[in-house]
Amino acid sequence: MCKMHDYKSFLVVLTILFFNITAQGGWIITEVSKDNSGNNNVQTTFIQDNFIRHETLSSMAIIDLDSKTITIIFSQFKVYWSGTIEDLKRSSIEAYDMQMEEFLVGLTDSSAKELKTIYAETRQKLFDTSINNRVSNIDIYNTREYTRILDFNCLKYNIIVDNILRESVWHTDEVKPYNDINIENMISLMNQMESISGNNFSQTPDYRSLLATGMLLRTSEYQGDIVVNEKEVTNISEVGIPLNFFYPPDGYTEATFYEILNLMSALEK
Repeated sequence: MCKMHDYKSFLVVLTILFFNITAQGGWIITEVSKDNSGNNNVQTTFIQDNFIRHETLSSMAIIDLDSKTITIIFSQFKVYWSGTIEDLKRSSIEAYDMQMEEFLVGLTDSSAKELKTIYAETRQKLFDTSINNRVSNIDIYNTREYTRILDFNCLKYNIIVDNILRESVWHTDEVKPYNDINIENMISLMNQMESISGNNFSQTPDYRSLLATGMLLRTSEYQGDIVVNEKEVTNISEVGIPLNFFYPPDGYTEATFYEILNLMSALEK
């Protein structure tokens, strides 16, 4: 079942230099996150001209807000995938189903039946978005508590879902990197992605207002009374970013999810 593990890792990569042509008015944001197991992750976000590029050590994604498409780049293989969120869901299902057919080859009837059951259950959890479509009661509560992060005044909000504290966020209106992009398209894409994950915070008017009027500089996610993940912006700068930076690098080729998954599996052998 190693390939199933590979596929789950591949989905995680899905939930992220410079050239000689530049433009003005872009932003570079660095954010550090850590979970309660001590794992740290650094993400850098580049914003300009209705493009958003997210980078981590293991992934890179470029969002085109005009066309509502996402491009996922795999530097280790010099390939990329590009499409809409619907394309992303459909391609994921196709790759998953093709992989199941490979596993069934040569199995006895009883083993094949058992594997089909496992795959059906896992497939539903990963791809059946109707499971996550239950409407939750979401309240964004202004705590009236202020703190300073990166020399910006921040106001703390608690996000309550079905009477349970799920997140605390620290919002500032003193810096607005998303002010010049199509915020409605960005929220639309977030909503589509969150229909997969089950997190529908951004579908509320109050949360949209936070995104449109400033920036979240710190986020704490809770499970019960325990903080399971913390994210904080450690740097934000307004700079000019090369226009070519928001496209796949020269020499990279487009690939299907199935092809990329096979490349990942071969790398681990």
